[in-house]
Amino acid sequence: MKPRHQKLAASFVGTLCVVGMALAAGPAKTSKPQPAADQRAPLVLLDAERHLVLEEMRNFLAVLQTITDALPREDMKEVARAARSMGSGAANEIPPVTVAKLPEEFKVLAGGVHTSFDLIALDAESLGDPKHTVSQVAEMLQKCNACHGIYQIKVGKDVRAKSKAN
Repeated sequence: MKPRHQKLAASFVGTLCVVGMALAAGPAKTSKPQPAADQRAPLVLLDAERHLVLEEMRNFLAVLQTITDALPREDMKEVARAARSMGSGAANEIPPVTVAKLPEEFKVLAGGVHTSFDLIALDAESLGDPKHTVSQVAEMLQKCNACHGIYQIKVGKDVRAKSKAN
């Protein structure tokens, strides 16, 4: 074998050995960066209160899905009906004792979402313009994103029940 071919063969065998050892060792163990701790402000609620707040958010999403479904069909009566169901009238479904635990900014953002639904309902009936409704939904979602970016919900203990026991 010519010296040039010997070098090439040795290089090839060496490469195969390195590749074989790498495959046998398995995937590389890379250290993934640890996710940062959640820096959002906690809303400390009882489990039942947490459930009510999350249920209201799920209701917002359900209504948004109904609106999104109705818009391409230009069914503005359905848009108005759905939006009205989560308007200001629905804001009173959270008990006052729970509302008292919520920070003012949270209440302002949540109230703004309910008011947005009222306006969507009114404009859907009076203007009948799906493009206008889409822009209203986009503006309302900014409130949702802001709130979710600021707050997290934590379950706490009922301090009142603890103090009554003592």
